[in-house]
Formats: sequence, C-alpha cells, structure tokens
Amino acid sequence: MSDPRQLHGAELVGALRESRQRTLSLVDDLSPAQWSPPRQPGINPVAWELAHIAWFAEFWILRGPHHCDTQGLLHAAQAPRHAGPDALLDSARLAHPQRWTATLPTREQLAPMLAGQLEACIAALPMQAATLAGGPQDPLYFHRLALFHEDMHAEAFCWMRSALEYPAPSGVTMPRLPPSQPLTVPDADTCIGWPGAQPGFAFDNEAPAVEVRLTGYEIDSAPVSAGAFARFVEAGGYDLPQFWPEEAGAWRAQSPHAHPQQWRRTPGGGWLVRWFDQWQALDDQAPAMHINAHEAQAYCLWAGRRLPSAAQWEHAARTQPGFDWGHSVWEWTSNAFAPYPGFKPGPYHAYSQPWFGNHRELRGGAFASHRRMHHPCYRNFFQPHRTDVFAGFRTVGR
Repeated sequence: MSDPRQLHGAELVGALRESRQRTLSLVDDLSPAQWSPPRQPGINPVAWELAHIAWFAEFWILRGPHHCDTQGLLHAAQAPRHAGPDALLDSARLAHPQRWTATLPTREQLAPMLAGQLEACIAALPMQAATLAGGPQDPLYFHRLALFHEDMHAEAFCWMRSALEYPAPSGVTMPRLPPSQPLTVPDADTCIGWPGAQPGFAFDNEAPAVEVRLTGYEIDSAPVSAGAFARFVEAGGYDLPQFWPEEAGAWRAQSPHAHPQQWRRTPGGGWLVRWFDQWQALDDQAPAMHINAHEAQAYCLWAGRRLPSAAQWEHAARTQPGFDWGHSVWEWTSNAFAPYPGFKPGPYHAYSQPWFGNHRELRGGAFASHRRMHHPCYRNFFQPHRTDVFAGFRTVGR
C-alpha cells in the first residue's frame, strides 16, 4: 500500500471512494429503529454524522477561502451546494445534545447529498499535483484531511454499533494478540512527531517534531490481554484503594462494577465479555478492551508497572521489530493530550486545540480503525473515563 499520508491522483480518488463505501456499509443494514436510537452520550445521531461527513468535505475542499471570526468560528467564502447549513452540521456550532433534537435530513435525502458531495470533491482534485512538504499549502491537503476525517467517523460508527449493542459489522471478529514479551529499548536521543521537511499530510498536533532524550526502558511487545487483566480483577484490584488515586478514585467511587463494564460473571464463576450484541466467553488472548485510562493505571499499579509515555510508545513503534500494534486496540499513555512546543493550529483549528489538557493521549490503532490511520506519530485523544471506544493499553517497567 502506498504511503497513506502521500496519496495523490488516482490512488487518492480510489481512497476517497473506498472510504465512502466503508462508511455506508456500516449503516446501510440498520433497521428504522436502529437508525434512530434514543439519545446516548458519546454517539451522534446517524443522520447527523453522515450529513456532517459530507458537510466537512465540501466545506474544506469546495467552499474556500476560509476565515475565522472573533468568536473562533470558521466561515467559508462560498455557500454550501450539497450539505448545510453550517449552523446544523458544523460540530463547533451545534452542541452534542442539540444534534438529537435538530431537524435532520431523512435517510432518503442523505443518499444524493453524499453522492453529490463526493463527486464534486473528486472533480475538484488537482490530479497533477505532486506531493509537497506537509502543510495547508499542499494542494492536496484538504482532500487528505477529508479522507482521514471520514475514516475517523467510520470508526465512530463501529463503536456506536458496539455501544448500542447492534451486531458487529460484517467480517469483523474479535482481535487476538500474540504472546507478549518484554522488549528492552536502550537509551536514545529521538525525534517525536512529524518532521517539518517530510512530505505528505500531517495532523496539526503532530508538529513541530520534538527532540527527546529517553533513558533505556523495558516495554511490552503487545497490549495487555484480557486474560492478564482478569487476574487483576480476580485479585480484587477494583476494591483496593491504593490502585485508584485521585481522579481514578473519584471515577471508581461512582462505578457500580468491580470489573470492566462490558464483563459479567457466568454461573460457574467465569467471565463473559460483550462483543457488540453477543456475550462471549472471555478469550485469554484477546486484548483487554473497553478499558479506560483509570482502569489501565490501576492495573499497572497492581502489577508494579506503569503506562508508557507517548514518546516511549512512539520510539518503540519506530525502532523495535517485535513491537506489535495497530490492529487490536488504541493504547492509553501516561500523557495528557497537550501541544508540542511551538504548536500552531491547522486550518481546522478545532481538531486539537480545544481538547488540550482535558483529554488523555492514546497511540496505535484499533481493529476498527482503517489501516490508513495507523502511523507511529498519530496522536488520538479521549477523556480518560471513556469506556465505549476500542481502547486498551500496554505497560513499561518502573
């Protein structure tokens, strides 16, 4: 596969079409009741999310130039022709609760909206453009941004299906991990993030690259398995306050479960794990999944380990041949999501900047993430209490 960050010409056209096909495949099988579930935190109405995907691509690719007003809202020079209005479909303008009460396009209206937007955006693609140094000046920047944005929303449809206990998408099965081994990483002076001269697309929070001095460390070759996490649960780890300091303790105090929220006991004393709409026997070699940052930290304290820093994770992913990542779970790190020194927001400045400080950084990629999203320097971010996303973790030695 060509470098996804440098897609251009026919390959970029193919990727845009494939991404749209995948998006639609994740919702086309929904019944009318599944299409319109009751409001739930963490997910959007299906119709709003689809219309937003079309709006986002049209806004950035077809409606420029753009400017920011004194309130921080973005405006485009051109009016929408396919998906609008901005007040309805811009996530910065319409808060999550309002999306559930707004009048949205019908299922029948969405099909031509999405098709028309995609074809117009493809027609606007500069087919002869060469890949330039990453940045908004690259003529392919907004096409690539729209591609990755849609890939993210496709994964959001996957975790929506899981949260609402809908069937798993066709062909999706529970991932399994290889046996985990300790990897010894020597002292290193390393570069974390996206080098400014490197060609291709970069998310704004990946830049500028940072030089980091890492002392040697030992890191797991694979994320923590469900079997390993079960040993922590069986040892009473959820009920021992020393493993739940500060913010983690506040979360634990309000949680009714002494185990992951998507686990339950069998009459024989074993464990069942919910996989979309099915309860399955716990697979020891499956990843510990739907684990939040507080649960991950508690396990580490119990095991005498710790969560890796984002720099440790990225350096290991780049340099260690046995480092297994990118096809099972997103991985919590020890870092709050924060800007690198010298950060400058990209044109889509609401992508990173509003979430610095109150979100936790994750690395890697899940089974539901498109392979295009898997890059060693990609920084995902969620609030640390979230358990609906496909998140797990690995550990490092103290």
